[in-house]
Amino acid sequence: MTHHSPPLIPIVCGNKIITEGSDGVGRSIDPATGEVIAEFARAGQEEVDLAVRAARTAFDEGPWRRMRPFERGRILRRIGDLILERREEIARKECADSGKPLRDAYWEVDCSARFFEFYGGAADKLQGNSIPLGPDWSDWTVKDAVGVSLHIIPWNYPFQLIARGVAPALAAGCSVIIKPSAETPVTAYEFMKICQEAGLPEGLVNLVNGRGSVAGDLLARHRGVDQITFTGSVPTGERVMVAAASHAVPCNMELGGKSPQILFADADLDRALPIIAGGVFTHCGQVCNAGTRLLVERSIHDTVVEKLHERIKSMRLGAGIDDPDLGPLVSKAHKSDVEAFFQIARKEGELLLGAETPREGPLANGAFVRPALVVGADNNTRIAREEIFGPVLTIIPFDGAEEAARIANDSPFGLVAGVHTRNIDAALSMAERLRVGQVWINAFSVGLDVEFPFGGYKLSGFGREKGLEALSAYQQVKNICIHHPVPR
Repeated sequence: MTHHSPPLIPIVCGNKIITEGSDGVGRSIDPATGEVIAEFARAGQEEVDLAVRAARTAFDEGPWRRMRPFERGRILRRIGDLILERREEIARKECADSGKPLRDAYWEVDCSARFFEFYGGAADKLQGNSIPLGPDWSDWTVKDAVGVSLHIIPWNYPFQLIARGVAPALAAGCSVIIKPSAETPVTAYEFMKICQEAGLPEGLVNLVNGRGSVAGDLLARHRGVDQITFTGSVPTGERVMVAAASHAVPCNMELGGKSPQILFADADLDRALPIIAGGVFTHCGQVCNAGTRLLVERSIHDTVVEKLHERIKSMRLGAGIDDPDLGPLVSKAHKSDVEAFFQIARKEGELLLGAETPREGPLANGAFVRPALVVGADNNTRIAREEIFGPVLTIIPFDGAEEAARIANDSPFGLVAGVHTRNIDAALSMAERLRVGQVWINAFSVGLDVEFPFGGYKLSGFGREKGLEALSAYQQVKNICIHHPVPR
């Protein structure tokens, strides 16, 4: 049998392709099988300095900001086209790297292309304002690019979250450094190759692979970086903000969630329950806005628990490439973290488990966990308050809308919420009361949703991704004032 060595993913700093990083070599593991699918060069101080220098030069001296905005928009839309042309290849690599089912990987690629279509169309519409100061004065604002933008990417949606931040940053005129997760570095390099093929100027987008504690920290503290966009956990986000404070640069922070889904007794259960299940079990619950607290009006609580338990019992677990109901978690280490919450759930309430994990064959070594419901635990328990990032749904009964709103808002997080009811007045009233960045009514996540803003309240972070609001993170407002009195 011939054994092929796994591909090596380089660091890319301008026109330099670096295959030997000063922090050694990392490995990316297929979480379904435990097999090594790629190795990657890990950056240290030397490579970080090279990447920042390349991005700085591209921003200060390169052609990007001197191009007419519609010309930048055409290149961005070309990136979107190339992403779609390589849809199959990228989706399959994403499956193997992150473990997600193939349908989710296709969605991720399609959504990534949409970001470049959307912001490519916005590039020539970033207008300022004129400000009336009265006779003899003219005053207006100009939106300037903020500079070198660092994007620290998590492992759950690596390709899509690169696109989500990089597309508006480029549309605004910034240069970019991408720091992907060491768990899922594979498709970031595919993105780099697409940018090059699309004609993006040299050094405008750079790739720094490596450990967060080394490369990520060095980048966040680097005085050549002007802005940071971070998606990830609250503890890591806090460390990034401390690093950013060392040189006073702004941050866009999209952190954790413990999002409520509120189910009223009048809701259409045949419609609502599949939406609720999708809201918590998509990508094995490894989604920042997963609706992991289900607040159910007490009169239908037992019926809902029974129906959802039957649903998770029938779920099929498997490798992402086989498009199962649930793929594996991202790693064995994360599997241990999630299973620790199963023990907590047994102490704080009752744990109802679903599908069996694979016991035989190549998947027996994978990072699989069973989907779970937790009942009998109130909103003050750890299982109801802490982000698990796994397929665990806590179900809590409520009596009336006032109590539902109180429980929903009683959380350190405030990312999204779902409301399920036939009564539109009740739905809109609840939406007004919820302290979250996004409310879904009779839905939970919608298609290729790049058009509207996304972000959180409280520990879920600040700033907004997606939509036209995302552009403000990558712009500074300059005011220009002229005094032109009429000569006497």
